[in-house]
Amino acid sequence: MTAPDAEPSDRLSLQAAAHLLQVSERTMQRWVQKFGMPHEVTADGALVFSRRAILDWADSHSMRLAAEVPSSEDHDRALPTLIAAVRRGGIHRDVGGNSVESALEHAANVMQLPNAIERDFFHQVLLAREDLGSTGIGEGFAVPHVRAPLVLHVEEAYVGIVFLEQPIDWQAVDHKPVDTLFVLASPGIRSHLHLLRRIAIACSDASLRALLLARASDAELEARLEVIATLPV
Repeated sequence: MTAPDAEPSDRLSLQAAAHLLQVSERTMQRWVQKFGMPHEVTADGALVFSRRAILDWADSHSMRLAAEVPSSEDHDRALPTLIAAVRRGGIHRDVGGNSVESALEHAANVMQLPNAIERDFFHQVLLAREDLGSTGIGEGFAVPHVRAPLVLHVEEAYVGIVFLEQPIDWQAVDHKPVDTLFVLASPGIRSHLHLLRRIAIACSDASLRALLLARASDAELEARLEVIATLPV
């Protein structure tokens, strides 16, 4: 198949379109079938795409490429704090699911997000990231997130803490099942990477891990997150 950088300016092969969005070819095929991503089929049965049509389609689902976001929109914005993002995204308990796919579906539906966000598509974008490799970081935690260069069409960053009803094999780095998710949605790459770092720091905090394991109250979790925010990085 032709390499992505050898494609004509607007016409993209399946491989090139997957490269543009940084998702797997399987994800592209799933989005064609489930969400009607605009495409054509060549005489030999290959899928081809228009770059502009893909970007318009993503925008219609409240997603966009980070490259399409004006640099000032991301870089002039103050970096979000984890506690503020959690207060926006919410803390959710006894969330169902018996597989990664179904747990992400439930998480996408319960997380506090703007009304404009299409929950089914948000679920599929989280699942697309898992197609590229598990977000299980160990010790029972996973950090499902929208894969760069796609970013959510929101004004602020959201992090939902999701306690699952049952542990799930997430193919985590330590092979332990996952029962707690930090689901991340952010408006730009800079805030996205910042919050990934802050989540990693939070998950390495012994006091917070104990509170998460004990399914402590929202107030206790938020109080510890406030303390963590003051600790040196």
